[in-house]
Order: sequence, then C-alpha cells, then structure tokens
Amino acid sequence: MLQTWVRRIAREHGVGYDTFLRKALGRTGPGARDLETMTEAQLAMLAAGTGVPIEHIRGMNTAAIMGRLTAKIANWMLTEEGRDGLAQIRTTIRLMTNRPPDHHTTGGG
Repeated sequence: MLQTWVRRIAREHGVGYDTFLRKALGRTGPGARDLETMTEAQLAMLAAGTGVPIEHIRGMNTAAIMGRLTAKIANWMLTEEGRDGLAQIRTTIRLMTNRPPDHHTTGGG
C-alpha cells in the first residue's frame, strides 16, 4: 500500500512520517496523512524523488488495489475452481449460521 511504502521511505531517510509528508511533499493540516488525496504535483515530487513512475505510485493507492482485487475475484468466480470455492464458502456460512451456540448451560445448576 502507498502509505506503508511512504512510511518506509521516511524511515530510511531518518525522519518521522509526518515530517516527511510535510517537508518532502508539502502535506500539512487535517488529512495530510490521507495519501489517497495526493495532488498531481505531490505525485510528481514523490516520483522524482524515488525514480518510481507516477502510474506505479497511483497503482499503490487503496482504490487501485481494490479495483484490481475485485476484478481478480470476478474473473476467478467465472472459472470452475471459483464456482467450487464459492460453493464451499456458502456451505461453510450455512453451517455456521445453523449451528447451536458454543456455550450451553446444563440443568441442575
């Protein structure tokens, strides 16, 4: 994830995360830690400082990761393996919801 990567960069430079965000990317105030809202200029600064292309950096944000994951799951569900896996998940959930509670009280007590 993008935040983890930026935290690692800050640590490698011997500064705290907030300090790195402020000094390297100009991010201050409420929402400074929310890297999902980085401007094009901030992305360009991060790309220039790391040598990592902007598109690759954009691909590290949560929305991009979730989009790729959702697409993978959707494609997997179209396969026989995916349909079997989904059937197993449904069976497990059905068994869990129909099972009696784990704690029972016994009479006489």
